[in-house]
Amino acid sequence: MDARRILSAVAALVTMLPGGCQGGEAAPAQRTVAPCSWSYFGDPRAVAHESRVITGCVATDGRTVLEHFDLDTGRRRLQTVFAPLEVDDHNNPSLVFFRERLFVFSAPHSGYLYPRDRRSQVRYRISTRPWGAGGGFGATRTVPLGRGCGLGYTYPNPVVAGDRLYLFMRGPCWEPYFTSTADGIHWTAPRTIVQAPPSSEQDGGGSRRVRPYAKYAAGPGDSVLMTFSDGHPGSFRSSLYFLRYADGRFTAADGREVGTLADLPLRFDELDPVQRYSRRAGRAWPMDVAAGADGAPVIAYTALHGVADTFRYARWDGARWRSHPIAPAGETLFSYHNQGVTFDHRDPSRIVLSRTVDGQNEIEARRTADGGATWQVTRLTRDSRAFNIRPMVPRGLPRGRDVVVYVAGRARSFREYDTRVVMAVDAG
Repeated sequence: MDARRILSAVAALVTMLPGGCQGGEAAPAQRTVAPCSWSYFGDPRAVAHESRVITGCVATDGRTVLEHFDLDTGRRRLQTVFAPLEVDDHNNPSLVFFRERLFVFSAPHSGYLYPRDRRSQVRYRISTRPWGAGGGFGATRTVPLGRGCGLGYTYPNPVVAGDRLYLFMRGPCWEPYFTSTADGIHWTAPRTIVQAPPSSEQDGGGSRRVRPYAKYAAGPGDSVLMTFSDGHPGSFRSSLYFLRYADGRFTAADGREVGTLADLPLRFDELDPVQRYSRRAGRAWPMDVAAGADGAPVIAYTALHGVADTFRYARWDGARWRSHPIAPAGETLFSYHNQGVTFDHRDPSRIVLSRTVDGQNEIEARRTADGGATWQVTRLTRDSRAFNIRPMVPRGLPRGRDVVVYVAGRARSFREYDTRVVMAVDAG
C-alpha cells in the first residue's frame, strides 16, 4: 500500500483532533508494521521525532524488531535489534530518546515460568545517529542490576526527567525497581521503590510472590509520575496508588511528602491511594499515567468485579481523586481481563482503548471535555474477524499528526500468537 493512499484514506482519524468532526464512524486505513506482538506493561512501545515513527515489538520467532516509518514519504525500514529470546509477548522492546539518541531496552519474561538459573539481563542499544536516523546502533550493553530473589527483570520503562534517564522495571523480587543514568553508560545502584504485600494476602494463599503492576511517565518540573497496583487483579484484591518523584523526594498528588530515596523501599500503605479495594470499587489495575494540561496527574485504570472489567479515568482535582467510568472492557483474552487503554500523552483528555463490540475486540478513540464524566467516541476498527488489542499513541508525535498502533490477530497465550502490529496514520 503506497504512502499517498495511506495518508489520504484515513481522514476518519481527524475526529480525534480538537475541533474535529463529531461522532465519526468510518474505519481508517491500516498498514502492517510487522508480524509481531507486545505486552502492555513495557513502555513506550513506539516513539516519534518529527515525521518519523519508530515502533518496536517482538516478532513471532522471538526476534526484537524495530520499524522506522516516515509519515511524509511512506518509506519504511524494518530491522532486528536483538537476537531471539523465547517467543513471548512480554519481551517487547521499550524505546526512548535521550540526549538526542534513540535507546532501545529489552528484557526476557522472567519469574517462575522460565528456568531460574538462566542469567536474566536488561539489554540495551544506543543509536549512532541523532534520533535514530539511519537505523545504526552501537554494541549491545547491559544495565548492572542486583540479583535479589533471583526472579529476573521484566517490563523495562525508560523515562527522561531533567538531565537523567530513569529505567523502571519489575525487579528481581517482582517489585517496582529502578536505576538511572546521566550519560547513558554509567548507572546508579538499583533500588526497590515499594515492597510487595506478603504472599499470604494473595487469594487462596500459595507460595508465589504477589505481583505489583506499575506505569510511569514524565511529569511537569522534571518529575516522574507513577501509578501502582499492589497485585494482579486476577489473584489479588488490588488497590490503586499514585506517587510523584522529583529531586530525591516522593510525594502524593497534594504535595505531601511520602518519603525520600533514603526511605526506600516504601510500603503500599504509605502511598497516595487513588482507589482502595472494596466489593463495590473492584480490583484495580493501572493502565497509564500522565499530566493534564494543568499539570495535575490523571490515571487510566481498570476495576474488576468478578469477570467483568471496566475502564476508568481518575483525575486529581486539586483536593481529591475523582474517578469516572469510561466503558466496559468486555471479554477476556487468556490471562488478561482487559485489552488496554492508553493516553495520548500530548493531551490526556484523549485516549485509545480496546473493548469488546459484537463479540470482537475493537479499537476506539475517545475524548472528554469534562474530566472524564462524558466521552466522545470514534471507532477506529469495526466488524473485525480477529481481535484488535493493546493500542497506544506513539510518544513525541508533533501536533496535527495522529498515529495509533495496536496488535491484531489471534492468540492462545502470551507464548502462542499469530499476530501483527498495525498502524493507523492520519496526516492531519
